[in-house]
Amino acid sequence: MTDTFHAAVLTALNKPLEIWELKIPRLERGQVLVKNLASGICRSQLMESTGMRGEDKWLPHLLGHEGVGEVQAVGPDVTKVQQGDIVVTSWIPGDGIQSSNPKYLTTSGNQVNSGSATTFSEFSVVSENRVFPAPQGFPMSFLPQFGCALLTGGGMVVSTLNGKILQKGTRVLVLGFGGVGTAAALVLKSYPELEIVIIEKSVDRQQTAIDHGFKDVYSSITNYSESNKYQELNFDYCFESAGSVESIQTGFNAIADQGTLVFASHPPKGDLVSLDPFDFIKGKTIKGTWGGDTAPEQAMLEIGNRLSKVGVNYELMTGPKFSLEAVNDGLSYLATGGAGKPILIFGAHIDAN
Repeated sequence: MTDTFHAAVLTALNKPLEIWELKIPRLERGQVLVKNLASGICRSQLMESTGMRGEDKWLPHLLGHEGVGEVQAVGPDVTKVQQGDIVVTSWIPGDGIQSSNPKYLTTSGNQVNSGSATTFSEFSVVSENRVFPAPQGFPMSFLPQFGCALLTGGGMVVSTLNGKILQKGTRVLVLGFGGVGTAAALVLKSYPELEIVIIEKSVDRQQTAIDHGFKDVYSSITNYSESNKYQELNFDYCFESAGSVESIQTGFNAIADQGTLVFASHPPKGDLVSLDPFDFIKGKTIKGTWGGDTAPEQAMLEIGNRLSKVGVNYELMTGPKFSLEAVNDGLSYLATGGAGKPILIFGAHIDAN
């Protein structure tokens, strides 16, 4: 096995990622060496690289937090996976050891920092509690979405609706049809009682929602109100992932007095939400979700089963594929609001899956 690998490194905010050659470190307790096969490109990496998360004290560092790969080696005390396993890598912790964060060295001896799980690289050292046996029956290039988008979007749906008595005609609003919003909407389809409305400003993503079989797709809440027979919004639930405080406020205003808004957006640091306190007195509920608020091991199985149940077209959920060297093109595609999750591919053979 090689002693070095290539990785996309964030060296400064608002600058393109650079491809560096790094050394594979010795594995410590609870660490797993993964040869990455594919990685999702998520809004979180876009926000990190453009400074929307605020000051970055860890530069230079690796990026990426949802991927699929093959286990190459395991460190001391790792029992969850073994060499040869195909695993999903996720930023969301599950069962297993929380290891120390790896520190990489360049071939010239400079240090590069990393979190518990990164995926914008040919190899990654990952904490045991951030790797999961890959769900069966899905295309390899689709599997990275189980590491973030599906756990967050699908997770916030099942953690909110499971155990609830849902009446026929329960009205649900999905704000944003990016990776997380798409996952939420498709898992919502597995609940037959629901009437689902999609709001998405990107024309390409609107078309993707229609291609997925959603009939009520609109460019804005105003467009929906003008086009719809309902005189008032009064949604029972809203799942929001459009990425701004404005969309969170829109979702809160769109729910009924006893309605619930669940938001997954991480707006730029410093942006504040403005809500009317009287709405809380009337019974409205708002809550944020951190990765879907589910146990990843169980959630991956349930979400996978629900996607299979509704017959999802996985190609529609997967956007264009980029090589590691073209990672900045992938980030640019995400920034423009293109349809489907952009994917980094490590090895041309993945394209055939």
